[in-house]
Amino acid sequence: MSESVELERLINCTQATIQRFPWSTDYNTTVISELNRTEILDVLGEMITRSRGYVPKSDDLLTLREFITECLFPTTKSPYELPWQLKTAWGVVFGAMLLVAITGNSIVLWIVLAHRRMRTVTNYFLLNLSVADLLMSSLNCSFNFIFMLNSDWPFGSVYCTINNFMANMSVASSVFTLVAISFDR
Repeated sequence: MSESVELERLINCTQATIQRFPWSTDYNTTVISELNRTEILDVLGEMITRSRGYVPKSDDLLTLREFITECLFPTTKSPYELPWQLKTAWGVVFGAMLLVAITGNSIVLWIVLAHRRMRTVTNYFLLNLSVADLLMSSLNCSFNFIFMLNSDWPFGSVYCTINNFMANMSVASSVFTLVAISFDR
């Protein structure tokens, strides 16, 4: 074990382990605070060795090894973890929103670009709004939805930068297009 676990935590976890699994060692909790790091690690090793043949009781939710590991290296669960019902509801809402946004904006692109008589100044402004909205929905919303569900960004720091840039760029494009439309009118 490296120095990454501070001595005080090591002492506290060893004392908690002795209190939880008193059969695993001959030491008592008051002696542990007087030991150095190496001696404490020896005590923990001895406790793990003794626990190998032990059959846990039904009320022992964690084995001794799991208890020590969880105490020394606690895993923090996100306080913002959503229940599965809410994840499902958000999935339906985001899925519908993305379907409408991508389909609708793609249709606007196709209509304006494929039909010559639809190429007017006003429609080019609408085309620009559709492109900005299509970029936002396809390159930003779906990835941020995954981030919202998991409270974790699994896509790396490079795409995090690209994602934020695309979000700001598409919002700015939409705003400036609306400003241009208002000046044109």
